[in-house]
Amino acid sequence: MENSATLQHTERFAERAVTRRELVHIGGVALIATTALVSGGCASSMAALGAPVFPQVDTGPITPEIMSGVQVGSLNGGSKPIYVALSGSMDPVAHSVADTLFWGEQLMEHAMFIAMLMPGRELTVPRGEAERFQKQFADHLAKLRSSRLDPSNYRAFNTATLRLTNGLIEYKQRMEVAQTSGQMHSLVWPLFFAHVRHEAERFARRLAQLNTGNPAFDRREVVPFWADKMEEHSLFVAHLLDPSEKTLIGAAETSAGLFGKLERTPVTSKAPAMAAAQQIINFKVAAEKGIQTGQIKSIINPALADHVRREAIRFKDELDRSI
Repeated sequence: MENSATLQHTERFAERAVTRRELVHIGGVALIATTALVSGGCASSMAALGAPVFPQVDTGPITPEIMSGVQVGSLNGGSKPIYVALSGSMDPVAHSVADTLFWGEQLMEHAMFIAMLMPGRELTVPRGEAERFQKQFADHLAKLRSSRLDPSNYRAFNTATLRLTNGLIEYKQRMEVAQTSGQMHSLVWPLFFAHVRHEAERFARRLAQLNTGNPAFDRREVVPFWADKMEEHSLFVAHLLDPSEKTLIGAAETSAGLFGKLERTPVTSKAPAMAAAQQIINFKVAAEKGIQTGQIKSIINPALADHVRREAIRFKDELDRSI
């Protein structure tokens, strides 16, 4: 059923003789591509450019739970929880557990997606490497969940995580070179290899930082990193949608342009990035629902849609904590 805001929006533009191409049905909600302004800097920019306005998504609150002997929290995770430290926590142990639970899951899925996009006998060897990394990260996460970390041993576990992560970084870089040079012909874009490598490299830097006892997030690092990742997510979505999904392709390309601009803009406050983060969450949640229900035509695996949604929510959480 359409929510009241959408109904009011529909009535306001009824006399415009809206065409089928202007209507976007996602997850049972009818959206209209308009030039109406809505609250929030990024949302206003997207609406002004004629992109659809998506329903607001509430990602909180943080639900406390005990993992690996320490108290962490989880956010609205869809198919999987999004682990974070509790609000206000400056405990490097709790941050180490939460970050490894989150990024370990993401890196495991990176390996899974790469393996999925390497069909055929000629890719048996690199596909097998990806599948081994997928299993290694799954085993490592299981070990973390059965461990009890504290100030005396968390650094050693982080160091083990770092070794595994560095191995995956090396593999991603090697595959990126092979795909770019034409030595390998998989279905993985060179940009996707670079994208997932940069995320792993950032996690490696985070582990090294936590091993110094410092869990703080610096918004001068958080904003450009995540703006770049959200820009690339938007480009991926645009190129994985069916060519007939013109309105959504346009929305994804508009989002990519806005995040590219955000990445290049000096970080003076959290507000513009927070508005952009909320807008991309709204878009990704709506898109995931549409993919799951078959209302969006694409070649996007539902697991990938959920994967990028979790990262958008993590972006917002890190930004909220950043100083």
